[in-house]
Amino acid sequence: MIVVSILGATAVVAAGIGLPIGTITVTPSAPAALSTVTISVPISGEAPSEVRVNVEECNGNTGVCYPDIQNVSMPLTSSSIYRTDVTLKHSDATYITIKVVAKINGAWQESSQKKVNLSVTPDGNNGDDNGTPGFELVVFVIAIGISLILIRRKRVK
Repeated sequence: MIVVSILGATAVVAAGIGLPIGTITVTPSAPAALSTVTISVPISGEAPSEVRVNVEECNGNTGVCYPDIQNVSMPLTSSSIYRTDVTLKHSDATYITIKVVAKINGAWQESSQKKVNLSVTPDGNNGDDNGTPGFELVVFVIAIGISLILIRRKRVK
């Protein structure tokens, strides 16, 4: 009975306070993989002692989210607006998830998570191929070399 009372009181207090963290804004709204994005968020009420943003890059085609989640400090840039730039790391990422955490009165509070789809690069493959020859060229050169060696051996006999 006491546990139920405590949980109920906690829920009422949490609902009464409301989240001071506003809506997360990302510029550009559909960034490309490997680009730099600007993330900003308003925080109302008492000024937090620390604000951080967590950015996770994911590939929706493979269902993989990369383990190297960026955790970047967000400084106060204007009246209650916190802003920072984050450079994305993975060329094959198709979307990012963003969450802001703020330390207010010694307690960490989280924003809701925001998903941002990444734009596809002009060549349509989201950074998978840069258009320069690579492994295929090496195999081709080796095949020609072996053919020349075999032809030379047949002529010598």
